[in-house]
Amino acid sequence: MIKIFIPFIKLSFKEYKPYFIALICNALIVSAQTIFAAYTLSFILSCIESKDIHASFIYVTIIVGIELLLFFLVLLSKNILAKRQAIMEEKIDQMLTRKILEIPFSYLEDPKYLELKKNASFSINNMGAIYSLFTSFTTLFSNLISLIGLLVIILSFDYIIPIILFVGAILTILVVMLSMKSQIKFYKDLLPINYKYGYYLDSVITPTKVKELKFYSLYDLLYTNFSNYGTNVSKRFGKYYTKVSLFYSASVILRYIQLAFVYALVGIKTITEKLPISKFSLLAQAALSFTTTVQSIVESLGNFFRNIEYIKPFMEFMAIHTEIKNGSNKLDKILTIEFKNVTFKYPNTDKIILDNVSFKFHESEKISIVGLNGAGKTTIVKLLCRLYSPNEGTILINDIPIEEYEKDSYIKQISAVFQDYKLFAYSIKDNIDPTSSVDVEKICADVGISEKIEKLPHQYDSLIGKYYDDSGVELSGGQLQKIAIARGLAKDSSLLILDEPTSALDPLAEAEIYENFNQLSKDKMAIYISHRMSSSIFCDRILVIDGGIVSDFDTHQNLMLKKNSLYYKLFTTQAKNYKL
Repeated sequence: MIKIFIPFIKLSFKEYKPYFIALICNALIVSAQTIFAAYTLSFILSCIESKDIHASFIYVTIIVGIELLLFFLVLLSKNILAKRQAIMEEKIDQMLTRKILEIPFSYLEDPKYLELKKNASFSINNMGAIYSLFTSFTTLFSNLISLIGLLVIILSFDYIIPIILFVGAILTILVVMLSMKSQIKFYKDLLPINYKYGYYLDSVITPTKVKELKFYSLYDLLYTNFSNYGTNVSKRFGKYYTKVSLFYSASVILRYIQLAFVYALVGIKTITEKLPISKFSLLAQAALSFTTTVQSIVESLGNFFRNIEYIKPFMEFMAIHTEIKNGSNKLDKILTIEFKNVTFKYPNTDKIILDNVSFKFHESEKISIVGLNGAGKTTIVKLLCRLYSPNEGTILINDIPIEEYEKDSYIKQISAVFQDYKLFAYSIKDNIDPTSSVDVEKICADVGISEKIEKLPHQYDSLIGKYYDDSGVELSGGQLQKIAIARGLAKDSSLLILDEPTSALDPLAEAEIYENFNQLSKDKMAIYISHRMSSSIFCDRILVIDGGIVSDFDTHQNLMLKKNSLYYKLFTTQAKNYKL
């Protein structure tokens, strides 16, 4: 537990120090209120015993004034702490988001790390672990200070009462620890069930999945799964709340037994030692506050330890090593790309995707990469974009190993439109160029989407999708692909990559975009990957990948002379299918 909590506090303190200042101030004020409350009745009774009406009036006025001051200070400090806590929770969310963006891309395709990411996100967003942890920590801290003050008061009268109080506290802690263990087990058992529920819920709210549900009459299956989930969770929660109630009842019974012994002892001491009523009141009130504070500490400890367990996935995720080898060389322009004996297989797999691959591209060349599904075409692009590193061999840019370049300057020189591209629920303009540094309208005209956009009510300021606003627009797959390609063209880079982003376009529209893309990239190096081979004709050379190896690398004209080659078979077969 401590191994998780200490790093978490260090991480949180580094992220937002004002929260901890507010926490300490709040704890001191709340503790002062608790300790002073133990003295209040004793002071008043002492005034009555003195039979001095004038002095009693002054003392009571002062006591009430202090009580009011402490009340408003507690209110103010809690308000400030709540605001700081909300900011801290937002900072934690931002830390998680930053971490997701910082970790190597390969981790995001690794099931182990994906599960850890889900657990981290679930504990933060669904379980409210951060809020509960900070709340229990705040309560625990202030109660410990109060406990010390109350203990000093009790020890000034008697040494036996604290022993009774501590024995009761230990028994209560044992009960709460058992309760906490039960709650943590419940949480762990609930995680995989919630994953399934999340999937079912996503199936209902995602338009593409709803179409499949309607078309294939899968609602009954989905409803059955939902019902089973509800029944399962209801049973689990029923057992959980029964156990928690039993543990809570046991702790309350222990508290009242403890109080009975304490009151009896205080009463005997008052009678035998002839203590004034004011002293009896002070001792009884201090003992009562002590047991109440211990109960609060025990409950806070239970919540504290439970939430430490909840944030464990978050801390494990934050501890993932994110350092990526980053060179010091600045890249101003890509002149040559060379794969030199590159071999690669994806993490946690044995299948070799690229096997001793070698080739070289030159400045302003237009290259088409072709091959069957799974040949390794997209893998070449991923390696080139530094999403992965080769297992063997070297990738050279301008005759310098790729890892020796400073990553930001390197990525700046690459513009890639992937087959699984993503657009965001922002305006069309912001999706294409968030920096407002290029002529978005001209680029959209170049890819053939400007006419459609200009007919929209908000034109280039139209939001993509209706996720956040009903005024958002729903575009076709082909239109979205054109916007993605426009985004690729808007980036001022020296290498352009189209990795099968035109699958939703008809062959004529695809050929038109490739022609336009070729014209727009005439002074740049460009790489095309597509199952439809319309780009191959105007490319300078074609790289043919077959089973992870380079089978050919030549011009279209020369490759068409090789009647038995894979390229010839692919091209002629496709040409027959599109012949009118």
